[in-house]
Amino acid sequence: MPTNRERIEEWSKAYWLLRFYQNFLFKLYFKTEIVGMEKLPPNTTFIFAPNHQNALIDALAMLTLKHSWQPIFLARADIFKKPLVSKILTFLKIMPVYRIRDGFENLSLNDSIFLKTMDIIRKGNGLVILPEGNHAGFKMLRPLKKGIARIALQTEDASDGSLNIHIVPVGLDYSNYVRYRSKLLIRIGEPFPVKKYLDLYRQNKALAYNALIDELSERIKAEMIHIEDEQNYYEYLFLTQLFPKRFIKENKLPNTLNQAFEISKRLISKLDSLKESDRSTFDGIIQLTHELRDRISANRIKLQALPLKVSKAFNLLWMVPLFIVLSPLAIFGFINHIIPIIIPYQLSKKFEDVQFHSSVRHAAGLLLLPLAYLIQTVIVGLILKSLAMALLYLVLLPPTAVILYYWRKLFYKIRGLTSILIFAMRNRNEFELINNHFNRLMNDIKSIF
Repeated sequence: MPTNRERIEEWSKAYWLLRFYQNFLFKLYFKTEIVGMEKLPPNTTFIFAPNHQNALIDALAMLTLKHSWQPIFLARADIFKKPLVSKILTFLKIMPVYRIRDGFENLSLNDSIFLKTMDIIRKGNGLVILPEGNHAGFKMLRPLKKGIARIALQTEDASDGSLNIHIVPVGLDYSNYVRYRSKLLIRIGEPFPVKKYLDLYRQNKALAYNALIDELSERIKAEMIHIEDEQNYYEYLFLTQLFPKRFIKENKLPNTLNQAFEISKRLISKLDSLKESDRSTFDGIIQLTHELRDRISANRIKLQALPLKVSKAFNLLWMVPLFIVLSPLAIFGFINHIIPIIIPYQLSKKFEDVQFHSSVRHAAGLLLLPLAYLIQTVIVGLILKSLAMALLYLVLLPPTAVILYYWRKLFYKIRGLTSILIFAMRNRNEFELINNHFNRLMNDIKSIF
């Protein structure tokens, strides 16, 4: 288990086991779909460059790409100050990068990091750099830092172009940054060679950095949902959440995350073009979108419930009995998972930055879930004085956790259907007005799509 930075590029069995366990729980947390892996040619040196919206989760998402992959990550140096933390981060294959804010006198330490980066690349380990530098929970790419260009070009230059480093743009798209079982699409873009900028680098480093960053920025934008219109950002976002699902259903297209992504990208492009060619029509769509958002928000209606249909309430006839039948098992599941559920949730609430919530919950769950299972199984065995009963209890824990999840999901569906039914009975005019807004908006979008 290498905790010495000099050996960070070495393959670690302990890290592999931890990563296997992490990936398993990660894909339970996020329904993950990966596209574009076929674009990565074999025997090629890669630096992966994903967009950065969801704190530590973005880095963990990159670990899911290959089963045996042990990439190295670069992170800001200030988190390495404590020796124990530094050892843990090194075991997790994370290296520091020093910035001016870390002290001008520490910038020279980047020389050794640069030399180690060359070892990593020569060894064939993938290098992962989040080029935005920090995270922000918006579906837009922010200006990239030049660190990735410096590392890539300096390393390629030092090898006289023999390493043939390729930078891989990666797009990460979350349906929700925090919610358990939300969706994550990972899109691998076309790798491009660093050495195409090597001659320019040798003539003018600054121009080469800028040129590489400009190309990388455009390539990352192509693989993610990027909304440039900040003034109408939430209207754009609302439409990308609303229209693809309906379009897929009406046209009987494959119901995949990537299909919805492609539709969203096309929709954003159409809206951007419409804004330039027909401002009046564009403003009408934006205004209608804004009004629909306000109305469903004021009436506490979820976007997923649109269009509103009273007929959906007939599902309550089977949902309510099923909810009642599953309740004992779900309560058993909750009681026996209260530690890995409540503690991560409460810990995450200590962070004002919502983008840290899923990172904290996932990391705490990684530690607490096996500990809770072990301790509770031992307690049950001691109380019942039976190894067989203790093992039976342990076997029942995962299924009851699954039942708890679907029971909770069923509860929210019942509550949603009931609230829509009551809303329709109490405020029929508003009910119909929301549906009219929705139908008009969908027709307007289809006319430009």
